[in-house]
Amino acid sequence: MKPFEISPDTNVAHVSLNVYSIQRALDFYQGLLGFQLIGKASDENAILSVNRSDNEEYLLHLSKTGKQHRIVEGERSTSRRAGLYHFAILLPSRRYLANVFKHLTENSNELCFEGAADHLVSESLYLRDPDSNGVEIYRDRNQSDWKRIGRFQVVMSTDYLNLEQLLREADDPNEWHMPAKTIIGHVHLHVSNLIKSKKFYSTILGLHHTCTYPRANFFAADSYHHHVATNTWLGNDIHKADFSQPGLDHFALKLDSKQNYERLVEQLRRMKIQVLRDDNNKINKDSIFIYDPDGIKIQIYYR
Repeated sequence: MKPFEISPDTNVAHVSLNVYSIQRALDFYQGLLGFQLIGKASDENAILSVNRSDNEEYLLHLSKTGKQHRIVEGERSTSRRAGLYHFAILLPSRRYLANVFKHLTENSNELCFEGAADHLVSESLYLRDPDSNGVEIYRDRNQSDWKRIGRFQVVMSTDYLNLEQLLREADDPNEWHMPAKTIIGHVHLHVSNLIKSKKFYSTILGLHHTCTYPRANFFAADSYHHHVATNTWLGNDIHKADFSQPGLDHFALKLDSKQNYERLVEQLRRMKIQVLRDDNNKINKDSIFIYDPDGIKIQIYYR
């Protein structure tokens, strides 16, 4: 039997984060990073996108949780549990990466800015939000410049990114905001077992295994470098995901058609993966939640 493959146009639609304070998170994601607030924020929830009126294609959902990490604001969490390593905001071009870097150097501090890297397929800036969630902001190089091994394997690295040169390429915009066509490019997860997570994301969900790092795997729909990455950099004895804590509540994979959605749901049931109906999705009733081997929650739907 031919291995199951998820539909090629699958992408990460949005990320849902649990935060200690909605206003504090908005100060970071809206005030600093330049996302647009959709509607009005409450003390419990806020929805953000690059378009103030785009309620269906939002990128971030913030939900208040009653618990707070026992860390100083901006520091990396010491909690050893499965969940978010970082989520990645994909900008349309290097010009926008230069502009956001200039904006960050003028308006942020060392607590939120963690570094930068050239990954051969992309160039990235790394931040940490007030709840210790990792945030990558990046731009892709043209796929014609990527080095491939076969159809799906992509060569990636972590090399020096010349930030001085990047800064010289920045424009002088009056006000920074996330540009149109900005999307969630990928999510990178802490897991406890690379073999189990590879079976789940590759064999069960049908993503292609695109690259291997020391103690990390990368997976993608079609020929992208990765939509999901997993690592065991916290060790193999970490706790399962905990949705009562600040951090990742879930991320969403959006498929391109009802037919492909139904194929994936059938695959999940055939592989005996528990499928939970998403009764709160008012935009599309064909929406489910599943959990990976470490209890990380994933929403799957189509539009």
